[in-house]
Amino acid sequence: MRYLLLSSFLLFTFTGHAASVWKVTNGDNTVYIGGTLHLLSPDDFPLPDAYAQAYNAATKLVFETDIAGLNSPAFQQDTLKHLTYQDGTRLNDVLSNDTYKALADHLSSRHLSIDNFAHYTPALISVTLSVVELRNLGLTSQGVDEFYYFQAMMDNKQLDWFESPQQQLAFIKSLGDGDDDQIIRYALEDVLQIKDSIGELKDYWRSGNMAGMEQSSMREFEASFPKVFNTLLTQRNQNWLPMLTGMLSTPETEFVLVGTMHLAGAKSVLSLLEKRGYSVQQLN
Repeated sequence: MRYLLLSSFLLFTFTGHAASVWKVTNGDNTVYIGGTLHLLSPDDFPLPDAYAQAYNAATKLVFETDIAGLNSPAFQQDTLKHLTYQDGTRLNDVLSNDTYKALADHLSSRHLSIDNFAHYTPALISVTLSVVELRNLGLTSQGVDEFYYFQAMMDNKQLDWFESPQQQLAFIKSLGDGDDDQIIRYALEDVLQIKDSIGELKDYWRSGNMAGMEQSSMREFEASFPKVFNTLLTQRNQNWLPMLTGMLSTPETEFVLVGTMHLAGAKSVLSLLEKRGYSVQQLN
């Protein structure tokens, strides 16, 4: 799914005049909000200067979720429990013959056997397809969020997050609430476009062009999967709003890092804050 490409692993000309970082103010109170890409290539460093500007000004960093928790053995076990079939069901039991063959052929072209994924749910398969494709394209480095998470740990800055890793698992699991065949077919079509579109996506991220990102990817995603779009983007933006407004009521300065798609469009975090009268300024 393109959301998972952009927001779960999101992706960035180095000559852009802005960046995906915004300064939100309420009088003298400030919160910086930056768009994250969860996988990067070594060539994507250094990050745009605006990220360092926001980081240096902040005493606390706030992420989508607990990054240490995501990397824990317990979370890996939870992932297998919730995103693989535990009752003997196999992938070929829930997919049509044509879709199963198309998936098997795609995995074979990446030197992978579908037998190794026999008990994966379609939701986990869709995520796996994107991860495999991105890593094959050289996105092997830690993303924006992990980069600053470890930096904050070394600098003894405060850390917080919006959602637990278990909540994030539930969001991924929700990808399976629709038609299983449709989810796999869409994912197969989407990964084939990643190589051609990744440069454009990187440009949108690095230049902070949220209008371009919305038009190129988000509108199609919302039209194709409105329920999933609402669950993964719209509703979560609304859920985070009370925490963000709470931050803007205190003198402490936070740097919030969330998937870049949460910052694009009329339903974005930035738009919600502007509608409530806060000043939102994109950093250069």
